[in-house]
Amino acid sequence: MAMPSLLRSQPAQEGQTLNTLLAHMPSYVTRAQKALIKKAYLLAEDAHKFQKRLSGEPYIIHPLAVAHTLADLGLDHEVVCAGLLHDVLEDTFIKPEYMRQEFGETITYLVESVTKISVLKTQTAENKQAINIRKMIMATIRDSRVILIKLADKLHNMRTLGFHSTNKGMQIAREVLEIYAPLAGRLGIYKIKSELEDLALYHLDRTTYALIKDKIAEKKGQRDGRVAMVMSLLTQHLKESKIKATVEGRSKHFYSIYNKMIEQKKFFEDIYDLTGVRVLVNEVPDCYTVLGLVHTLWTPFPGRFKDYISVPKSNGYQSLHTTVIGPGGQPVEVQIRTWKMHRVSEFGIASHWAYKEKPGDQKTFETQFLDLQNMAISDDEADSGDFYQELVSNLSQANEVYVISPKGKIFTMPENSTVLDFAFRIHTDIGLRCAGAKIGDRLVSIRTPLKNGDQIEIITNSSVKPSLNWLNYLKTPNARAKLKAFFRKTDTSVAEKLVENEKKAQPEPKGPRPARSEKLGATVIAQPNLKKIDWQGETQLEVKYAQCCNPSPPDNIAGFISRLGVISVHKKGCPSLTHLSENPEQAERLIPLKWVGHSTGRQASIEIRGLDRAQIFLDIVKQLAQSGANIIEANATTSQVGHINDRFVIEVDSDEHLMNILKEMKTVEGVEDAVEVSA
Repeated sequence: MAMPSLLRSQPAQEGQTLNTLLAHMPSYVTRAQKALIKKAYLLAEDAHKFQKRLSGEPYIIHPLAVAHTLADLGLDHEVVCAGLLHDVLEDTFIKPEYMRQEFGETITYLVESVTKISVLKTQTAENKQAINIRKMIMATIRDSRVILIKLADKLHNMRTLGFHSTNKGMQIAREVLEIYAPLAGRLGIYKIKSELEDLALYHLDRTTYALIKDKIAEKKGQRDGRVAMVMSLLTQHLKESKIKATVEGRSKHFYSIYNKMIEQKKFFEDIYDLTGVRVLVNEVPDCYTVLGLVHTLWTPFPGRFKDYISVPKSNGYQSLHTTVIGPGGQPVEVQIRTWKMHRVSEFGIASHWAYKEKPGDQKTFETQFLDLQNMAISDDEADSGDFYQELVSNLSQANEVYVISPKGKIFTMPENSTVLDFAFRIHTDIGLRCAGAKIGDRLVSIRTPLKNGDQIEIITNSSVKPSLNWLNYLKTPNARAKLKAFFRKTDTSVAEKLVENEKKAQPEPKGPRPARSEKLGATVIAQPNLKKIDWQGETQLEVKYAQCCNPSPPDNIAGFISRLGVISVHKKGCPSLTHLSENPEQAERLIPLKWVGHSTGRQASIEIRGLDRAQIFLDIVKQLAQSGANIIEANATTSQVGHINDRFVIEVDSDEHLMNILKEMKTVEGVEDAVEVSA
């Protein structure tokens, strides 16, 4: 199965070399700066010459791939040099003093900041992650490019994750889905965010990934034809209106589809925006002209228009989004933006280098990353696991609302934020003295949720005393971190109670979650050559027969439930099932299966003794059937004194199955004993 890849991902011997790296550097990079990049490459190549990757390939492939990604993002020579050298200080004989002498203070700082932090072996895996991430965030306060190098590093590691063990690979993929993909989204680098998410889904749940891939391919022709009609008609009308524009198609990436199905509880067939249309123009006024044209050609869906140009997202994303009723009555999403907005949408903060906007870049970054930096600083005394949980919670808040201050300034807040969250957003002291707010012409409490377009004025009172109960009203991790920092400094007893409460809270991991088989039914009956299976008549699920082992009757089989409700049938003992059973999360999706009309167990002779009564033989037969036994032979005997001694030859799945049948037989009225006997 091919893995997803959006940015360049060829190994060095198939295209990524020093020469291709230099050729991909932005036009503003000078000859002298390219010479420094060459110098960094030669040092990295020499320092890593005795090292191999898990694949057996030369280690230099990794830093070279990282540098290529950074060059593709349009970044400058300093960050590309740091990408080439990012593992040199940690893994080789090179010392910081030598690097500082040869490459200067800035490049050395970037490399030192990206280098993994050494922690005590007694630290838990979560604490190690938290310490590393906190140090990384703190380093970005001085230079935002640190996080860009780390994202490029993670991207290449994810592209080559298959060389790790299954458990290790899933652990890395989970961290990427919880931390690094959302970080890329926070910085507006959707090109990297999308690929990281798809790669993580591939390694966490290959069955789901394959299913989405197959379902997308099923009706690709119909969708592409519908989008092509929209693109053709729109291009024609743009020319007639003398608007210079480029019209292109766009596809939803796999994890985005998966996430929509989970969050909105939709079936794949209910997702209509798998493909759409994007219009790129030169100037902002043209965006609104094109919007009017689109709404003239097709009827817009009510409530599906979003203007991110007038009110950009907090990561700087700008675009117009509208959904219209296209050909065949099917919805088609149309995005309209300028070329500059498009580059920002793909490369986020990194796009500022391509537009030579470095002086303003750090300020832009601080606006987008401020809450994470504040959390890393104010929560410095907190438990590392607590910080990690807060960080995951912060990054998972994708949707936003905007509110307006009394002076007309627009603030973007995470969805479900409260008045108290907004007060802390303005300033810590205002949050600590917040008594309520005025939204429009009404007074509201500190726990009132914020809505799009609210004009809000915070009301403070010097007599207000913060309460631990406020944590129930705070939804943003940044505000929670500020309040907890206040308690730690001012009230020891409250701080101790706070630590106890936080340890009880366990965050819900992000990404594919196992479907527990016990909630769906008991034994599943799969019938060959049919695409549907029946769970005790309650529902129907699609079945796929695994190509890795090609199960067929009378093989002993087992199933694996995908998150999308598809059962993959394998032979028992198949290596794929062995790998799945080693991981607790995946093992919960394994279920027993058996073929219809085929024996995979053994025959057993049983004797049932008891008191005779009307219809007791019929009740015994019913109980055997309900217990999953297949009756091969039956012999009923009744004595003159009113006792029964019935014998059956039945087919069972296992010894355990037989023991359960014998136990259940004693629940039949009149049955005194049920035992296995010699044939």
